[in-house]
Amino acid sequence: MKQRKMYIDIDGVLVVWDKEHNCTELARGFGRLMRFCKIHDIKPYWLTMWALFPGALDGVNCLLWPKSCPTQMIPETLVYDRAKGKTSVVDFDSDFVWIEDGLGPEELELLEQRGVRDRFFWTNGLDVDCLLKFMKFTQQKMNLKEITDWGPQWDSKFARPRSPESGDNGISNQIKP
Repeated sequence: MKQRKMYIDIDGVLVVWDKEHNCTELARGFGRLMRFCKIHDIKPYWLTMWALFPGALDGVNCLLWPKSCPTQMIPETLVYDRAKGKTSVVDFDSDFVWIEDGLGPEELELLEQRGVRDRFFWTNGLDVDCLLKFMKFTQQKMNLKEITDWGPQWDSKFARPRSPESGDNGISNQIKP
């Protein structure tokens, strides 16, 4: 079986423009997408210009994946040569998908030549639900089963939501007796 890989841009994909509130936001469902990768054994990669600047992704990785969160995949950073384009680091022999908000004509032509244009998911940078749609796209392209058990359960004490009605004062996420 071919290794499954996912290439993810940041600007216009993870960080999107929310027209309704006139500001940038993190796209909905990124944690769910990384859980989806964990469940389906898909290796995610940052394929972004941010990778060209040392330390630029440290804050994003720290914010989204504390070391104590074993339920999600952690994207690896791919550094590419700007002159050769992002396609220079794509593993065309893998079972891959790629989400991006901008692609040059040379890169698009290379995808066409290799017969993998259908593995590319374009988003316009305005769709705050683009990652949720990309998950469906990935499921179809990789022929993956629907996830029925996302685990861990809400009562696992791993990520239980706080509930003031239950006496939880917000100091910990364990429900007080």
